[in-house]
Amino acid sequence: AASGDARANPKWSAPSNDVRNQKAAPPSSSRYVSAYDEAARAHAAERGDGAVVEETDDRAQFAKLIGFSRHRREQLGHRRPAEDPNKRRTRQSAPRAFGTNDHGRGLEFDQDIDGGQRVDADDGMVYAMDDGSGVYFCDRFRRYKFFCGAAGVSLLRGLVETNKRLLGRNAELFAGDKAEAARQRAEGYALYEEKPNLRRRGTEIGTWSDAEYGLPGFQWMYLRLKSWQRYTETWAVLERCAAAGLFDEGAILEKAPRVVSIGGGPGYELLAYDVFREYWRDVGHADDASKAAWSFDAARLATPPPPKKTEFASLDLQPSWVEYVDLLGYEFVQWDVHRPDVRALAGGCAEGVVCLLSNIMCYCTDEETADLFARLLDGPVAAIVANERGAEQGICPKLTRRGVVVIKLLDNDVVGRDDRQLIFLPPGSAPTLPGIPLADETYRVFPNVPYEEKKGVRRS
Repeated sequence: AASGDARANPKWSAPSNDVRNQKAAPPSSSRYVSAYDEAARAHAAERGDGAVVEETDDRAQFAKLIGFSRHRREQLGHRRPAEDPNKRRTRQSAPRAFGTNDHGRGLEFDQDIDGGQRVDADDGMVYAMDDGSGVYFCDRFRRYKFFCGAAGVSLLRGLVETNKRLLGRNAELFAGDKAEAARQRAEGYALYEEKPNLRRRGTEIGTWSDAEYGLPGFQWMYLRLKSWQRYTETWAVLERCAAAGLFDEGAILEKAPRVVSIGGGPGYELLAYDVFREYWRDVGHADDASKAAWSFDAARLATPPPPKKTEFASLDLQPSWVEYVDLLGYEFVQWDVHRPDVRALAGGCAEGVVCLLSNIMCYCTDEETADLFARLLDGPVAAIVANERGAEQGICPKLTRRGVVVIKLLDNDVVGRDDRQLIFLPPGSAPTLPGIPLADETYRVFPNVPYEEKKGVRRS
């Protein structure tokens, strides 16, 4: 069972990095302290509404955390702690060349969009508009609007139902009383915002460390914010693959006996693939009006779906993600990309496996990873579909030298190189895909994902 002792599960080879083995709240000495802790206390005292770590209602606490972050940025001029002076590593952020036009300062926590109704009552990340369209956000300040039609709204309603169940399970994972849970949520928020692992001089390369990923307080933030981005971006990359025929009957992505998400965490990419394959089978070759009219029944995700544990699997180093993957009905395997177990990835399949990558290649672009991907594509894997943040992925030329076919799914002409969405195919595959990049007039469930405003792509 998902709630059982991690040490009893043979899939977990390293139970020491599973925070669920702690039977009591972690000692205060091990807790990450925000670089702006004193400023937050002063801000709370000035407002007279109490310290954020003392707020035991999670929605009210989230509102206070967001409020102080906005105050810190707008009034104190602080964004993040100073960068590592040794410049050991700089994070690859989403390239401004492709989008992120100024959308204003965003919405206050309790502010709503005119003409829209909240689909998620707590945070207001998704709105159903009066005309049947939708507006949603992927950032906590709700600055950057993304748009969709009724089909997209139906999918996001399903994601809202999913997150209710996942966040419900998250609430059960905190050790200690309500006050202790509040402290852990505040720590998780600080870790999410300040990303201290990027400034450490340790051996763990990544936005957050394995231990940080495993904290319930951090997962509280990750689930409520990263879900929108990871789901919609995965949908968009699959939509591009489908336009090229890869989801046609009998094609490699349609007939895949097993889909694995490497570094898949709670499993949002798997959910997107699962639902997208259904969508494409229903209306993939229909006209745009039929695609726009397609609707997903969100109520299906309000309760645990039938398990598909051999068909879909999340592979991740942090074992506590199993708590959420289990609720999606998929398999979880603790897996290290630097010590890969190919048999566990393949799950008994000799061929046809599809791998999904989401924002991990900026941290594993070495020769060893290129060797691994080439070996997978020469074995049980038929395709590796990647969605990334950086404009240039250093692993691409390494894979090309190994004979792997690297196809870029986004336009690379208007404003230059754009490696954010890719597919890697076995040596000998066709070097191009028909219909790629998508024509401007192509119908998309989630337009401008990932954002390409400055390429002239429509936002809605």
